[in-house]
Amino acid sequence: MIKTLLKTLLLLTAVGYLAFAVIKVSRSPKEMVCTGIDYQFPDSVGPSLIDADMVAHQLARKKISPKGKKLADIDIRGIQDLLAADPYIDTLTCYTTASGKICIRVTPVRPLLHVFADDGDEFYVGEHGEVMPAGGLNCDLPVVTGHVSRKFASTKLLSLAHLLRDDAYWGRQTQQVNIDPQGHLELIPRFCDQKIILGDTRDLENKLERVRLFYEKAMPKAGWNKYNVINATYNDQIICTKE
Repeated sequence: MIKTLLKTLLLLTAVGYLAFAVIKVSRSPKEMVCTGIDYQFPDSVGPSLIDADMVAHQLARKKISPKGKKLADIDIRGIQDLLAADPYIDTLTCYTTASGKICIRVTPVRPLLHVFADDGDEFYVGEHGEVMPAGGLNCDLPVVTGHVSRKFASTKLLSLAHLLRDDAYWGRQTQQVNIDPQGHLELIPRFCDQKIILGDTRDLENKLERVRLFYEKAMPKAGWNKYNVINATYNDQIICTKE
């Protein structure tokens, strides 16, 4: 009899506690106060023009400070719409957590080229052809100079941008790409005083592969100072001159 009574009391206590917990949890999101913002950026995104401090600065500039406010009163959609307009941000997710924080998860646009055009325009080109304004964090990117428009950079140069990103050899070698008035490319390597003429933007992978093989097989024998212009414009040949 006593054991049965104890079991009944324990069961009632457990049921009461669960009911209390369910009620508390169901009410807590409305009553909970925001304790801060948790900014999350992926570790493997590569070069980025934006970080958590810059996102926080945008919210502060718009006088959006959710800390201390009830979660139910915070305009999550408004925060997300504000930050989604940033040209350096690719995707964005904004939500509240069980601990009472606002979590902002940002995937930045990955910049591939930093362009300094002859007409004074300066901008970045992202991996999907995004054109982003000058500014943001400093990134070690290949520099493009010369006669280059935003449209040309985001379309005609995109294959070269991907090649420099994905090819470890040319990614390390390339310091600058200059565009002449005819839209022809001249590549300036990092580690030698030479100019590589690539011509138009067609068949760039094949042209650069011929130059790489020439560097590996012929240049050590000829000497790195013998030529300072390497022309890979024409099919299946390399023309070297000294200017």
